[in-house]
Amino acid sequence: MSSSATRRENDLWLLETLVAQTPVNNLSVVFEVAGRLSAETLRRALRDVVSRHRALRTVAHVTEQGLALDVREEGEVALELRQADGEPAAGEERLRRYIAQPFALEGGPLLRAALFSGTESDTVCLVAHHLVFDAMSGGVVLKDLVEAYEAHCAGTPLPEGFGTGRTLPERLPSAESLEFWKRHLDGYRGDGLGLWCDKDGAPEVTLAGEVYHHPLSPGADAAVTRLRRELRAPKAVALLTAYYVTLALHGAGPDLVVGVPASTRDSASQDAVGYHVNMLPLRAGLGPDRTVREVAAEVRAAFFEALAHPDVPAETFLPQDRGDRPAWRNTLFRHVFNYVPTDFRNTFTVAGLPAVQRLVENGTCKYDLEFFVSESADTALLSVLFNTQVLDAADITALVARYDDLLTRLPDALDTPVGKLSRWSGADRRAVPEAGSRPGRAEGLYEAVRTSAGAAPGQAALRTRAGDLSYAQLWRGVTGQAAPAVGDERAAEAVAALRALRNASTEPPGDPAAAGLDGAPSPAARRVAATAAELARSIGAGPGTTVRWAAASGTPESVTELFLALACGGTAVEPDAAAAPDVLLVTPHEAAELPGSGAALSGRKVLISGGPLPPAAAAQLLDRGAEVFSGCRPHGTRQLVAVRRVTEAKGAQRTGGEPLAGAAPFVAAPDGSPLPPGLRGRLALGSEDAPRFTGDAARWIGDGTLEVFGAHRADRAELALLAHPDVTAAAVAPVPAEDAGAGPALAAWVVAEGDLGSDDALAESLRAHCVATLPAAAVPRDVVRVLALPVKNGHPDRELLAAQHAGQRRAAEEGAEGPSPAESALTGSLVRVWGEFLGSGDIDADSSFFNEGGHSLLGAQLVQRVKKATGAALRLADLFANPTPRAFAALLSGPRHQVTEPVL
Repeated sequence: MSSSATRRENDLWLLETLVAQTPVNNLSVVFEVAGRLSAETLRRALRDVVSRHRALRTVAHVTEQGLALDVREEGEVALELRQADGEPAAGEERLRRYIAQPFALEGGPLLRAALFSGTESDTVCLVAHHLVFDAMSGGVVLKDLVEAYEAHCAGTPLPEGFGTGRTLPERLPSAESLEFWKRHLDGYRGDGLGLWCDKDGAPEVTLAGEVYHHPLSPGADAAVTRLRRELRAPKAVALLTAYYVTLALHGAGPDLVVGVPASTRDSASQDAVGYHVNMLPLRAGLGPDRTVREVAAEVRAAFFEALAHPDVPAETFLPQDRGDRPAWRNTLFRHVFNYVPTDFRNTFTVAGLPAVQRLVENGTCKYDLEFFVSESADTALLSVLFNTQVLDAADITALVARYDDLLTRLPDALDTPVGKLSRWSGADRRAVPEAGSRPGRAEGLYEAVRTSAGAAPGQAALRTRAGDLSYAQLWRGVTGQAAPAVGDERAAEAVAALRALRNASTEPPGDPAAAGLDGAPSPAARRVAATAAELARSIGAGPGTTVRWAAASGTPESVTELFLALACGGTAVEPDAAAAPDVLLVTPHEAAELPGSGAALSGRKVLISGGPLPPAAAAQLLDRGAEVFSGCRPHGTRQLVAVRRVTEAKGAQRTGGEPLAGAAPFVAAPDGSPLPPGLRGRLALGSEDAPRFTGDAARWIGDGTLEVFGAHRADRAELALLAHPDVTAAAVAPVPAEDAGAGPALAAWVVAEGDLGSDDALAESLRAHCVATLPAAAVPRDVVRVLALPVKNGHPDRELLAAQHAGQRRAAEEGAEGPSPAESALTGSLVRVWGEFLGSGDIDADSSFFNEGGHSLLGAQLVQRVKKATGAALRLADLFANPTPRAFAALLSGPRHQVTEPVL
């Protein structure tokens, strides 16, 4: 007799429809025995355990109405025998592969078992579907299996009462519990769940996960003992409070919910096997002005109240309509905490043989981040499971170190506001100075010129078409001892610039908006001067180095070229005034044209400034023997703040690198405080007064370098497109949205090489690449392939491209043909299917399934219907991505499925 699945059970199935053929719902029990187990005896014991527990005889199958469950009278689970191929014991990867095999919900057993035989030990691996199993079930089944095995080995009867296990019926939520959770979550919006280290983009969902183990330090362990005493709270609350605060310091909150698993078993049914756990949504306020003590008190109260009302699953408060969000992301919480005061190194014996339980994950993670704390007699182990589509392993290592460090400091900071706590761990401070460096002194350039005038008076400081100007001549002109010997405008500009730097309080006249050498305001020129010496060191420029001085007067590049040459005791050289200079400062577009210009590049230093370097251009420069450097100049600033040596084409488009200390860069949180490595914030530059905040997003990398993402979403899109191996150049600009009331959309123009198929196929591929790596707002609506990008002042002419694109779209819309009869028939049939499932006669081709009242369970049923009718390999995720009949028809008729007949 089949029974319909509950809401919780259906949600497990829905998750599998999103990530089909993955072990997302697989749980395991693994133990290793020092010696040999009898396979036949183990089979008999396994049969006894399956017969004992009704849940282990449960099977599931999918109907058009959803998931249905049956319980078999007899349950037989095969024991697979496997060899560990010469290993002393079954290795982690071998076990993980076995655990990762998904269950087909087609009426078969939801439990399987294997015995791995190594050269020294045997390993037993049980895998069960979450529909019939939870973490507590694992302990019960392990105990029962060992008891049955030992009884058969000894030839004695099974323990009294073993034949019938405890069955725990589904516990319905009480009215009191429902009322509590409604109050607890009243007004909660779920808009503070992201962390500043989360990855961007919405790639195809895999829920791939990894685990990181971290024994708590002795200092953190001792601090937890103090916290228990100070807060009058159990260890779980002390650890959970630190978890909340750590998440807040990484960008979550201030209104934050964390999921905490709780068993629904009562005291009399602790040995029940099945899916008897609810995830409880514990809410706490983490505003920057709240003290740690206040947060801890709220967490303590929520913790105890939640445990008193565990009968309401969090799914009860999840809105069924999740069509406007990534379908797999929980809308209440993304972070989970669990504390189990048991020995994670569970040791026991099996028929006299020593055994130890092993923790092996299934390679997936349903949430963004899960903290699991278990204990032994001498230490606590923090096992961190994280979703690799959301977080990087390096960021997890850093976050856990900060959690440990925070725990150590917390007992002495209970009355400190959360917003005043340091985010930095010792490892962070070793990688990047927390306070940042002091801004450089512009006077250093002035002093460098004076030094060169004394040490090498005859060396040329400037080489123009009119002749050379030595350091001695330049110095006399700067100090007013004599007029420059060369009557040249560029020489006069150099003298004027250095005179402006001579006195820190001098403000030469000039228009700040012009920001040029000639009459430039001193603050702008001083900032370039403050980093010039470090810039020279970073690219290996020294005395005698010649630097091309070709940029137009008044540009940031012109200032940088001159000051770079003078800071290292080199020579600023006008084009055509001498042989090829050693250093070329170029824009990305100019860098792409250099290899074809006939210029000698071998051994020369090419410094790119003004945008990301296309990997294709980097490859050509490197092939010609150039030393390539990418300089980062943030929006709205004149000086470079970081430089990176480019040694390979891959990744050349990334901007950032070794920070120039003279610019004193740091990455700032919204409140202006410095952020440690891995956390994204605003790039700021130190100054003697207040920091200057640029518009660029940035983060520190663990090796002490900067990564800068740009100031606008178009910048992010260009970086993503240039990372694609087929793109040699790209430009992105805002264009009018299709909806007059919406903000501007983005259009991208790309130059691509290779056999990439049609322009439409290329555009689809590049859009998919952007969707997987960028925030939704930075994904270009249109991607257009062009033979070359128009150029203005050395940069792509984005204004011209945007204007041309607007006209082309208007012309295309006016001449567009309607859909073919087959496309119209397929769309019309889906309109009818939409109306049938939604119970509405007011559906058209552009009606969104979710906006019209559809929800995830109903959507899964609709997908099953279309899948059965067409044979297309559809997933629920396809409906989330294509929620209208017109869009779904385009998906079905496209190259992936090639469905042309109407859905009947």
